[in-house]
Amino acid sequence: MGPGLTGYIIRRLLWAIPVLFILSVVVFWMLRLAPGDPIESRLGKAYTPEAAARLREKYGYTQPIPVQYVKYIKNLLQGDLGVSTRHPDFTAAEIILPKMWVSTQIGFFALLITFALGIPVGVYAALARGTFVDPMVISSWLLLDAIPAFVLVPMAQWLFALKLGWVGLRYEGVYTMNMVVPVLILALPGVAGVARLMRASVIGVMGEDFVRTARAKGLRERTVVVTHITRNALLPMITVIGLSLPGIAAGALFVEQLFGIPGIGRESLEAVTAPDFDVILALVLFSSFLFVMANVLVDVVYAFIDPRVRISSGRG
Repeated sequence: MGPGLTGYIIRRLLWAIPVLFILSVVVFWMLRLAPGDPIESRLGKAYTPEAAARLREKYGYTQPIPVQYVKYIKNLLQGDLGVSTRHPDFTAAEIILPKMWVSTQIGFFALLITFALGIPVGVYAALARGTFVDPMVISSWLLLDAIPAFVLVPMAQWLFALKLGWVGLRYEGVYTMNMVVPVLILALPGVAGVARLMRASVIGVMGEDFVRTARAKGLRERTVVVTHITRNALLPMITVIGLSLPGIAAGALFVEQLFGIPGIGRESLEAVTAPDFDVILALVLFSSFLFVMANVLVDVVYAFIDPRVRISSGRG
């Protein structure tokens, strides 16, 4: 890793600090000024003005918003993400991290399957351009992508659960057989988008001079396709893969709701509707941090894959 690349990574990481700071300020103020009372939501039918006043004093909601924010940042720098008003016996980290781990497992395998299928499908469709195979392959995956999740999930449950018997195991924070169905539900519809992007990238590379030169040298077609075409066509996919990585920890609301998965998607919805201030803020900051890290990772991978790509020390 050269000094130019190292300096660029350091600058990107340093720029992430003010970005996350500004984001935390905006989200913090929006949560405090938005309609909805977390104390009223927590007390429910047991709500009384006296009990609400005691809880607001306990959580510091009676203090001015700037004072609340400074206190939150001090705790955040010490690794404290705050406490949940819905689950007073647990911190925000204790609530979101286990559920995020469940969603991450499902999202990771779904993303892996999506790109493992989408990339070769896109290459195959590009090589078959001009024949009926090209539109037939892409249209087949687009048809699957067009089916809404609330329609696809019952169909998958009927096939895999009732017919194949893939039921009976619980979600316990590990990858088990009953995660296969939600993983497929998340993975297969996304194949169409990856395949279309890969197809366009391959077609663009096929017209380059170095591809014609490779064929003129008498190289085997398979070598030309794999080494010269596919490898160079993968560069745009690196960006897509990198920017998709933060999404594996975001959860999938519809799938988690319909399958009863205790993931972060359901938790996010419940935190927003409550509202649960510290849990929402922790989710936003964590997601933003992952997005920034994904951007840095994409730039580093680009520099290693393509020697033509240089990240100089003067790049902004």
